[in-house]
Amino acid sequence: NRSLLGQYSVQQSEKKFNVQLLKAGKVAHTDIVASAIKEVVSHLTGGALKEKQISLILPQEAFYFSRSEVPNEMAASAITSFMKEKARSVLPPHLNSVYYDFVGAENENKRIVSLFAIEESTVQAYKETLQLVDLQLASLLPDTLAYYKLFEKTLRRGKIEHILYGSYEEDLISAYLFDSFGLLEKEVFSAKLTQGKGVEEPFKKIGAEYEEKHQKINRLILSGSLSDSVRQDTFTKDVGIWTNPLKRILPHFYADYLKMLVTLDTKPFPILQFDVCFGALIFSLENKGFSLLKNKFSPSLAVMNQTVQKKNFSIPGIRISKEVVLFIASFAGSFLIFTLLTQSPIGFNMRLPNFIAKAKPTAAPTPIPLPSPTPEIKKDTIKIKILNGSGTVGKAGEVKTVMKEKGYQDIVTGNADTFDFDITEIAVKKGKEYLGSLVQGELVDYAKGAKATVLNEKENADIVVTVGKDFK
Repeated sequence: NRSLLGQYSVQQSEKKFNVQLLKAGKVAHTDIVASAIKEVVSHLTGGALKEKQISLILPQEAFYFSRSEVPNEMAASAITSFMKEKARSVLPPHLNSVYYDFVGAENENKRIVSLFAIEESTVQAYKETLQLVDLQLASLLPDTLAYYKLFEKTLRRGKIEHILYGSYEEDLISAYLFDSFGLLEKEVFSAKLTQGKGVEEPFKKIGAEYEEKHQKINRLILSGSLSDSVRQDTFTKDVGIWTNPLKRILPHFYADYLKMLVTLDTKPFPILQFDVCFGALIFSLENKGFSLLKNKFSPSLAVMNQTVQKKNFSIPGIRISKEVVLFIASFAGSFLIFTLLTQSPIGFNMRLPNFIAKAKPTAAPTPIPLPSPTPEIKKDTIKIKILNGSGTVGKAGEVKTVMKEKGYQDIVTGNADTFDFDITEIAVKKGKEYLGSLVQGELVDYAKGAKATVLNEKENADIVVTVGKDFK
């Protein structure tokens, strides 16, 4: 392959297999999946992958997902502890160990953090499968994070949208629901396109269902190998949702990334067919700190101790660009093996693109650094005083009940000196601001604009919450 500065040479291979390789996002039969990967790779130009580090794009159903609103004032150092506590409340308690990470987005003075987690046993099964064909797992990515990247740059600050990302293939459509902050619902909508059934009908049905839930869909991003044949104006009219074809988005918002892809022949790379691969490339360049193989904890423990596992490979200084490119390449191949196979219990379309390049990739935007973890917080040891400053009888007791449900035990209640507090105040001692941020997060659904103040060092309590009239 010819090295081009800032560009990647790409190729793809595909084959259909009449066997179920995945079940609920997990490997169904290790040896069969390994054989399928080996066969598809053998059809690539050159016949084999020169690099052994592989990254997988997996269907969302392989992951646990949750999202939370956090206060804009919450310190970055407190978000990790907050999200781990959130994970404990949403993950099944019987799980022995999971890997996790999270991403965040801000808009309209609102801050949303999305958590993704995957069972360690699921990861181990993929590792064992790849080892059978002499490959090593380097990283994982949910397909929904890749899809979101493909329209993230079209979002406008100050406007919150509900966006349906749909894929239109020969006999199948599928779609995920997002909003301006990321994935909104983890379930994928899919429908078979039988003879005589148009693609408009299923999308129209989705739009009607969400409108009944008072969630009007503002846009439909349409991708997939057959989306190029759709007329934007007539499709929008027939479906009832303003349709934004991906083919029109990419040249205007992602031109610099498109220039990085160069095929080995004169044929253009089928970007609409391999859209998730392109989204994964963008995500890997813009979110280099994200990893679902580094942070691990056990939901079954009362206090979840985070351990960091280092990837068992190093990158020599003279070969950095090559390793990075192969890391991106494997996203594409693995996803299209593993996700398209799960869309039908009978016939599966397997595709394995491979990116090979030796040139240094084009510089990507600097990603927002992920917050570093803070010491574990034992909620039952935190001393909390709740004062009623609203004048509403029994309000402090209501807040105590809320905090008890969230795991806090050492709580006393009383009345504030006055009952003219319009805004709830959370006071903590200097050096323990992370406790205040944690409690702010716990109460965000009740008092979004809670004010942070400094607590007198002589106060016996660790935190004093003065309930204002804004507390719902």
